[in-house]
Amino acid sequence: MKKENINKIFQSIADKYDFMNDLMSFGLHRKWKRKFIDLIDLNLKNKNIILDLGCGTGDIISHINNKSKLNSNYLAYLVDPNIKMIQQGIKKIKKKNVLWVASYGEKLPFKDNKFDLVTMSFSLRNVENIKITLNEINRILKKNGQFLCLEFGKVKNLTIGSIYKIYSDNFIPELGKNITGNKEAYKYLVESIKRFPSQEEICKILKFRKFYNINYYNLNFGIAVIYSCRKK
Repeated sequence: MKKENINKIFQSIADKYDFMNDLMSFGLHRKWKRKFIDLIDLNLKNKNIILDLGCGTGDIISHINNKSKLNSNYLAYLVDPNIKMIQQGIKKIKKKNVLWVASYGEKLPFKDNKFDLVTMSFSLRNVENIKITLNEINRILKKNGQFLCLEFGKVKNLTIGSIYKIYSDNFIPELGKNITGNKEAYKYLVESIKRFPSQEEICKILKFRKFYNINYYNLNFGIAVIYSCRKK
């Protein structure tokens, strides 16, 4: 799907986005994001420059703000193409060291080798071109800079996978219809998860995009996955 069409989908649900995430995941996404933040590996003696790409309403930076060891010794750029999402985020995050930028991931408005850390949370599958986006992330990261990505994955356990499929195909679109009035947006969400590459395929793509020290961590049988790697 074209990135402009995806952007329109998220514009239509921006005001209910956080609430729906809680409902759909039974609050599990908060636990996943805390684990995600725990994997941040930065030199805390330096003031780090962070980019959260596909930031939505700023959940990841909210978790980083609550992580005591990072304190406020960082400058964060929160990037998303969706103006309505950014507007929702600005309402809840009022930090001088947080800057909001409207941009797509395939062409980022930053110079080479700028960032110590780039994060993506449930947004890589929504870019129009994964490989171009990962090339951009590699370009703007400093040498040995960390890329962390939290995404939905492939469940290999047949029993859990069958239950998850029934839940995704039937419950999520109806919930989206009842809460946001937009069933199609959540049908897209389910289809985007199905189309997204497997854990092993993502690791291969990262390797070819010149990342190293590539690892992934399955959460709840692989329903969600954290990828961690560094720029060569």
